[in-house]
Amino acid sequence: MAKGTINVVIAGNSELLNKELRAVERRLKRFGNGLKSIGAPIFTCVGVPFVAAGAAGVKAASDFESSLSKIKGLVGIAGEDLKQLENAALRLGPQMGKSATEAAEALFFITSAGLRGEGAINVLEASLKGAAIGLGDTKTIADLATSAVNAYGESNLDGAQAVDVLTEAVRLGKLEPAELAGAMGQVLPLASNLGVSFDQVGAALAGMSKTGTDASTASTQLRQILATIAKPTNEAETALAEMGLSAEGLREQIREEGLYATLET
Repeated sequence: MAKGTINVVIAGNSELLNKELRAVERRLKRFGNGLKSIGAPIFTCVGVPFVAAGAAGVKAASDFESSLSKIKGLVGIAGEDLKQLENAALRLGPQMGKSATEAAEALFFITSAGLRGEGAINVLEASLKGAAIGLGDTKTIADLATSAVNAYGESNLDGAQAVDVLTEAVRLGKLEPAELAGAMGQVLPLASNLGVSFDQVGAALAGMSKTGTDASTASTQLRQILATIAKPTNEAETALAEMGLSAEGLREQIREEGLYATLET
């Protein structure tokens, strides 16, 4: 039997695949440039940049790309809007002493909460600053900041102001930063509905912590108090009446004198 060579040609439209590969290549290149900006040692061999960390560098780039893919696939942000967020993560992460990957992970939480564009970048920058001074990891701070901004509205509270309140509450109270950031969120919907500002919530929790109450317990107690004032049961109304008080009167006191004065009452 004669022996010969069979050439098999598989044809297909590879344009979509090539487009995705080019996009990944561009992002990895920008990720490498971001590492250069913070002094990570880069070696060049045959014209290809290699991160000195080797496998760790590849994983970091992969995690960064994964976070961007989640923002695109799960949140629905793409094109120039996604590129704007990507550039912000690459710039702000290293600028605040954090990785671009940590910044991108926080952006997923921020955009999932509905913030977009400059509003999202504002919260990211504030969260990275908070993480840099020891308030907790960037994702946790971003989660609280977005909860606060959404509860009170971007026109009334921005990310930087939310992180400032968190910082002051830690400074004035006896609270663990990460625990406080995780606990405050449960109070915000009720507080905003009653007209209690975010800084008043922070001040109340800081004050409650002075007696040894931890952040989680303080948040739970404050939420129960606010829930009773907002929508009291018949038993609660009776108990308040026995002390010469009413839920309506306490709601009015919150509006006129603030939360802390009402808690003292």
